[in-house]
Amino acid sequence: MVKYAVWGAGHRGRILYELLGADRIAAFIDSNPAKTGTTYLNCPVIDYETYKKEYRRYVIIVSIVFGGGVTELLERDRIFYFNVEQCPPEFMGYGLNTARHALKEWDLKIPDNAVLYGGTLYTVQVYEELQKRGRRNLSVCLPSSMEEKMRSLFSEMMPEIRTIQSKEIDSQTILLTEKTHGLEPELSGCPVLDIADWTQYVPAYHNHKIEALKNRFRGRRCFIVATGPSLTYADLSRLHDNHEFCMSINSIFTCFPETPWRPDCYTVLDADGITMWQGEFHKLKDIPCKFIADCQPYFDYTQLDESWHVYHSILDDFSIKHMLFSEDCSRKVYNGSTVVYVCIQFAAYLGFKEIYLLGVDYSYRKNGKNHFTKQVEPDEQFDGMNGQDRIQRISYEAFRRAGEYASSHGIKIYNASRKTCLDVFEQVDFDTLFPCAGEGEHI
Repeated sequence: MVKYAVWGAGHRGRILYELLGADRIAAFIDSNPAKTGTTYLNCPVIDYETYKKEYRRYVIIVSIVFGGGVTELLERDRIFYFNVEQCPPEFMGYGLNTARHALKEWDLKIPDNAVLYGGTLYTVQVYEELQKRGRRNLSVCLPSSMEEKMRSLFSEMMPEIRTIQSKEIDSQTILLTEKTHGLEPELSGCPVLDIADWTQYVPAYHNHKIEALKNRFRGRRCFIVATGPSLTYADLSRLHDNHEFCMSINSIFTCFPETPWRPDCYTVLDADGITMWQGEFHKLKDIPCKFIADCQPYFDYTQLDESWHVYHSILDDFSIKHMLFSEDCSRKVYNGSTVVYVCIQFAAYLGFKEIYLLGVDYSYRKNGKNHFTKQVEPDEQFDGMNGQDRIQRISYEAFRRAGEYASSHGIKIYNASRKTCLDVFEQVDFDTLFPCAGEGEHI
């Protein structure tokens, strides 16, 4: 039985520990010196050098956000690894509790000689589970997109798994365990059972309350108010006085004691943020509509009142590489590495045709002032080696995708932030947007 060393002694590492079982985790690896030499969930926390000297026989699972630079290091050192982001998002907690309930009685009719297509941790988990259920003629077809050195290391680290090439498959059922845009041409005639996308097996991901909001504000404009340092209280007063429809995010509630302005919608995406801010959620009672991601399996969503709308958040390697944009937010919303991207998807779903970004400075500085209100700047939340730089690059691609989607759907997105490094959208002067006060519909 394969045992693992999980890179990242944090939230995602805990989820993997619970999903795989304590007996499958040999150690946690962490680049934070304050953690190494300690224990996490009764497992040793080691550094990378210790892994190479004493734990190299264990397969690494990279659990940190977007690889954090770790994946490049492992590839350089020719060390095989699994990236948890190549698994279904539930492996990182997204919709996990809902999926656990829905899939309890999951019993797919799988032929004895099925071939698993994929080369991920999930592929191995499915293979092992089917073996436990008595299947003995299983094999794995590693995708042709997988680099040859990784294919070789896969077989070396997991010799008990039988691998075959696509040309060896003859009309067998393909179990898709890894998301892909298309299979190899020689597999075109094979029946395919997609078990990589769990959304089709979990009806509870569909939120009918969100569906009821579709196109509610067709043709109107809205402001997505972020918390960058260029945002001012005068800006919020202007929005308030002109009755503008506003969506806002994360720690925006820290400004409420100083202003009568309140957003019409509040959106939170980050699992750590939900944990960090849950004690402040009571300050949001006068916000009529709140969207919260189903990303935190250790948060009790049942405590939320009717003004909260739980949406199924999707974060995985496939949706990031192809930067997917949701057209049905009642069923799923793509992460894009920034909650502003989530807000843009919601704004489009609600029917807004003009979207103005405000306070989207896009200029994160470590140990600098990154919010317009005084608050703790959580630099340490970005584990790994260059996590924030990578998040910035991914979010840039998300904004580009949002711009493409908007352009093809008759939606205009403008950046009205007073200071910004984001050059994707047309920049406009915030002060010119209010020729006169007006009344608008709110949720």
